[in-house]
Amino acid sequence: MHVLDNRIIMPDVTIGPADHILDSGTGTGIWLLDAMKVVPDSTVLHGLDIEPGLFPRDDHAVVSRGNVHFHVGSCTALPSDWNSKFKLVNQRHMIAALRKEEWGRSIQEIFRVLEPGGWVQFGEVEYWRAGPETEKFKALTTTVAKAKGLVLDCAVRVPELLRETGFSQISVQSTVIPLGKNGGQLAADARRNWMAVFRGLKTPVLKAGGFGHVSSEADFDLMTDRMEDEWQNSQDAEIQNNVICAQKPLL
Repeated sequence: MHVLDNRIIMPDVTIGPADHILDSGTGTGIWLLDAMKVVPDSTVLHGLDIEPGLFPRDDHAVVSRGNVHFHVGSCTALPSDWNSKFKLVNQRHMIAALRKEEWGRSIQEIFRVLEPGGWVQFGEVEYWRAGPETEKFKALTTTVAKAKGLVLDCAVRVPELLRETGFSQISVQSTVIPLGKNGGQLAADARRNWMAVFRGLKTPVLKAGGFGHVSSEADFDLMTDRMEDEWQNSQDAEIQNNVICAQKPLL
């Protein structure tokens, strides 16, 4: 919200009281909880994820509203009865979730479930950089991505996949987020957020044997500690966030 000037819905779209919105790969549903505040009370919101344990089942705002629905499923195979159902689909930070072939299927599914004239918005990181310690960690993530078939440059590839699928009005809004000591509170928040993401890779990396980059928990912790120190002491450490929007044609 801070990075995007307090906007949660980026396309130029009017959400009406009878419209449906989908958050694909919703996780904890945090995006839907924010979207609830800026759409009509009767707009129906859906969240879908493969992990139901993350859903905010006891959140008062969700329970009291009554028109927020969470579904267990994959963004690569949305329910068959959702054809042309949604005015807006949001999907973000799937960089570590989708393989190359799954990106295409996910975008095709989004096209199917959008109503004609409906919009999709993606949020993905294009790069992060700071110095040599960060490059060492990036080498690890690159090795992991290759081993798992993931697409680290998905933020660059998504616009072309959208074009190939038939979307129009494709736009990319790039925001460079500071991570270094001159970035103030925004940088401090970004460091805390992204370091939590990267530290969360420890268990799967170690379970897979370290991919030739680390051999123990101590190795991994030292690598991430050094990267965090580099961010804190750098004047130009940064991460780029891209919001990619596209419209399903009316015809």
